Amino acid sequence: MVGHYFVHFQKDPKKVEKFVNLNETLEIVGKSKADILGICEISEGQEKDICKGLRKLGYKYFYFGRGHKFKYSNKHVIELLASKFKGKQLNYKIWPLVNRLGGGGGFVVCKFKEMNVFHVHLALPRRGFFEKQIEYMQKILKKLNGRTIVMGDFNYSWKDLKKYFPGFKLVTEEYKTCSLTPVMKWFYNKDVDHIFVKGFGVESIGTLEGRSDHKLIYADLKRLK
Repeated sequence: MVGHYFVHFQKDPKKVEKFVNLNETLEIVGKSKADILGICEISEGQEKDICKGLRKLGYKYFYFGRGHKFKYSNKHVIELLASKFKGKQLNYKIWPLVNRLGGGGGFVVCKFKEMNVFHVHLALPRRGFFEKQIEYMQKILKKLNGRTIVMGDFNYSWKDLKKYFPGFKLVTEEYKTCSLTPVMKWFYNKDVDHIFVKGFGVESIGTLEGRSDHKLIYADLKRLK
C-alpha cells in the first residue's frame, strides 16, 4: 500500500524508485519459463534495467507501448512484450487514455512467424474511454490473420469481457488474480488478468505470486491443426 502511494502520488522520482525491486520481478518471471512475456506498469526510465535482467533469462527481443502519465510526474506507464524469438512490432495510432490513475496503460502488438500477440493494459471500466479502448482493440484484431494470442490486465472479469471478443477462447479459466494487497484483497478479489486465444489449444496453465498486487498467469499453448 505504501509502495502504491509512492508510485502514483509522489513527485520525487528517487523516493518512487526505492520501492521498485526489479530483482523480485525477474525472479518470478524466471519461474514462469515463458517464451513470450507481457509485463504491465513499468515506470518509464527503468526499461534498460529490466531488459538487462531479462536478457540473462534468455529474452532477446523487446517491444514497448506507452500508457498514461503518472499524476505527479512526466513519466509514463510502460508496457513490455519480451520474447526469446524475433517478431515485428505493428505500430498503430495512440488509443484513448487519460493521464491519471486507472487511465489506461499501453498496448503492444507483435507479429511472429506463425502467430500474432496482443499485450494490453486496459483502463478501469468506470472510466468513460474504456469502451473506446475495447473498440480500438476490436478493429486491430479484425486486421490480424491467423493464430492470435491476447493477454494482459483487462481490469474486467471474463464474464463481462467475452462478449467483446467472439471467436476467442479463454485458456486461463477465470483465475482470481487481483488483488493480492493486504486488507484490500478481502474486499476485491476478481479475475481481471487473462490470456485468450484463437487457433491454439492449451496444455497447462497456472499462476505465480510475487511482489505485484496481481498474480502472474501463464499458459503453455499448442497449435491447432
